[in-house]
Amino acid sequence: MNQLFEIQRILLDQFQELPFFSRKIFQNVTLDNKISGILGPRGVGKTTFLLNLVLNHGASLRKALYVSADNLYFLDHRLLELVDRLYKETDVRLLCIDEVHKYPNWNQELKNIADTYLDFRIVFSGSSMIDLIQSKYDLSRRVTIYYLHGFSFREYLEWHLKKTLPIYSLDDLVNSHLQIEQDIGIPEIIKHLHEYFRTGYYPFFWGFTQDREKFQSIDNSTQKTIYEDIGTFHSLKTPSLLIIEKLFKFILNSAPGELSVFKLAKTLDKDFETISSYVHYLHEAGLVRFLYPHLSGNASLRNPSKMYPDNTNLLYASYVPLAQDKTLGKVRETFVIQHLQNANHSTFYSKNGDVQVNNYLFEIGGPSKKDTQIKGKKNGFILKDGVLTGSKTEIPLYLIGFLY
Repeated sequence: MNQLFEIQRILLDQFQELPFFSRKIFQNVTLDNKISGILGPRGVGKTTFLLNLVLNHGASLRKALYVSADNLYFLDHRLLELVDRLYKETDVRLLCIDEVHKYPNWNQELKNIADTYLDFRIVFSGSSMIDLIQSKYDLSRRVTIYYLHGFSFREYLEWHLKKTLPIYSLDDLVNSHLQIEQDIGIPEIIKHLHEYFRTGYYPFFWGFTQDREKFQSIDNSTQKTIYEDIGTFHSLKTPSLLIIEKLFKFILNSAPGELSVFKLAKTLDKDFETISSYVHYLHEAGLVRFLYPHLSGNASLRNPSKMYPDNTNLLYASYVPLAQDKTLGKVRETFVIQHLQNANHSTFYSKNGDVQVNNYLFEIGGPSKKDTQIKGKKNGFILKDGVLTGSKTEIPLYLIGFLY
């Protein structure tokens, strides 16, 4: 057990030498429940959160402990055994477990810990693929879950400009965007937005100076997500994972409206059900996003109308070989979808515009975008890139980046 404290000391010594950005979600996490989970795709800052948490809860005094679930310690020791020893032999009452899904039978042991050690707290991080409800050991009533996403455009600006910026609701942006534009008042905000498109989503990018390094790190993360996370969760072998990687590249390299599960199945010469499952695995893993029609019933939930990469950085990292205008159009749509969905808005495909959210209909485009598709539509708006100020029916695209 002492080796775990020593590993923590080494990690925290290095961690404290690095710059740290306290995101709002970090401030919202409480330890009121016995077990809390931080779920999300690779690279969005889950490890950073856990290290900061133990640092603030007495790690230097051995009152909190950080461990990674794939540590060699767990080859010979069970998690339940570690908690029992910590409880009886130390002052530790907070255990942070990174990548808990890499520990066999983690859900049963967490359940047993929660039922036995009543004043002990566990915070774990895990893949966005974890489903606590469908698990054999239902932890949904015992665990408070927080979902962590990459930086919003607002967070990116806060990090780079070293200033505090407000979060706005969607209603505020629609009804008061003319005033909000003046209140924000950031010079060259459109330039910042286009830089965010390329390399602004992942918090770990601060450690790289070249885009090439950033894009390579994204590719490495994507490979691990497919070949480790998806492969492990769904017990898939390499031939199936190669098909899933091809699927992901098709989604990256195609315009959103050009794809359907039927077309993908035909292109890859695979059956519809297999490809449908694989596409949903990519969605669960946080690599792609779906837009469904605003319909009810299982059919609408099974087959998305449009598919997007999880974030705009994935597009640039893939060196998408589309025409420039099509690439930028896809980037803009992805930016809007990622912010709306990360801010927990139910977002749907619309035949009359690009996106329907609540009672609002949005068309997305550049400075010359016309209102042809939404003309006469109640609560129809254009989200327009390349403009600093809007009008009655036009909202600058960058404002969507302030939703979370």
